[in-house]
Amino acid sequence: MKNLNEIVKVTPKQLSNVLCGITKSMVVSVSYIVDDSRSKTIKGQKQIQKLVVINNVYLNHDYTNKVNNLNGTTDFVAQEPKGKTRFCSTLLISDKTNEFMLDGKVLNKETAKIVALYHNGKEITEAEAIALDLFTPAYYKPKVETTMGRGSVSIEDDFRIINTYLNRIIDIKIQGTQYEVIK
Repeated sequence: MKNLNEIVKVTPKQLSNVLCGITKSMVVSVSYIVDDSRSKTIKGQKQIQKLVVINNVYLNHDYTNKVNNLNGTTDFVAQEPKGKTRFCSTLLISDKTNEFMLDGKVLNKETAKIVALYHNGKEITEAEAIALDLFTPAYYKPKVETTMGRGSVSIEDDFRIINTYLNRIIDIKIQGTQYEVIK
């Protein structure tokens, strides 16, 4: 029997096997590092990466059903994700890289936090990133928020989809077991 709060070291491939075994709706916590889309790209490399921690990621939450339930209709039909192919109910495969991606929903935006920013492997503050001119002009423009369901979900009911590569995940907690991803 596993101990609660046990830490298990896994490769991305081993994690994919664990995740594909999840067939019912479940909440997990995840932390991962990803390129910041607001940063400049120099010689094909994003200049800022961000460490993101999300305490409540819902797996096996059907997107079409979620939007229709929030709208009180059955009219919404989800489009297939572009550049991704469904592998199992919790994973997608990138058509470009052929790598596994976690498919999760974040129902409460406040549960997702950017914990740190990095430039060339070193932690920096947002003010330092601005001083180093690492952000694109879009960073400085007010963002027009579009809600899920191609804008059909109300702002107060809005949610997000995350599709992060398994090899970018630092750790993920599933039913009391902490999985630490080794590269």
